[in-house]
Amino acid sequence: MVFLLELKEGFKKFYNKYDTYLVPAVRFVMALVSFLMLNASIGYMSKLKNPLIAVAMAVLCAFLPNGFMIFFLSVFMLVHLYAISAEFALIVLGIVLLMYLLYYRFTPKQGYLLVITVLLCWIKMPYLLPIAAGLCFNAFAMIPAAFGVIIFYIIKTASEYETALTTKSVNDSMQQISYIVESLFNNKEMILFVIAMVVTITAVYAVRRLKIDNDLCHCGRDCGTVYRTACRNFSDRCQNQSDSDDCGNRAWRGCRVSVPDFVFQCGLFQNGICTV
Repeated sequence: MVFLLELKEGFKKFYNKYDTYLVPAVRFVMALVSFLMLNASIGYMSKLKNPLIAVAMAVLCAFLPNGFMIFFLSVFMLVHLYAISAEFALIVLGIVLLMYLLYYRFTPKQGYLLVITVLLCWIKMPYLLPIAAGLCFNAFAMIPAAFGVIIFYIIKTASEYETALTTKSVNDSMQQISYIVESLFNNKEMILFVIAMVVTITAVYAVRRLKIDNDLCHCGRDCGTVYRTACRNFSDRCQNQSDSDDCGNRAWRGCRVSVPDFVFQCGLFQNGICTV
């Protein structure tokens, strides 16, 4: 546990030091992969399939807030869907508008979770997201995650819908709308997937927020005092040593070996697991 706490602190220090470069780079890669994925899955608008357009849009997303990435990807998707059918694009536009209303109301800073959800579903690894989202974010992370699943199934349905149009399984507008509604809103697999995502994120977040009320936490209230006392004791042992240059290092190593439990307890308090 001490190792995990140290790893977390090391990651936070690294991120705080290089976030100026890391954040745009991660946004660029995420946006570029998303645009290329849309082109590969529903690239029915030939003018948008040019890789240079995807790169240019990714560069814009890298230096603009998260909301712009969601907006550009939504427009990109709607244009491709419009190339298939205006009815399909209109229905999806309604879903996207609902997504924006909930997104900007509850999770304006977690838009990238929606993008990550779609990408993980695309590579058939969606089960990685709900655990990570529940551990790292609040319960409202279920909103972008759920809409990410819906967007993935919209993209999946678009390919099937285009095939149905090609084979003339659906002819008039009413048949097309009926096919789209049936494929999206009566898709039991998608509904079950969304419910599982929401329940898992909520459950993991609830477990994370549980307060541990035991002897470890009660003892940990004074962990800082006890830890400093232990270190002082090791420092006192060094005072009579002839080689005093390495005294501090040996005292610190002694503290690390002798009182790791107190380091762990401090970590519990810092992460809000234990009550005070």
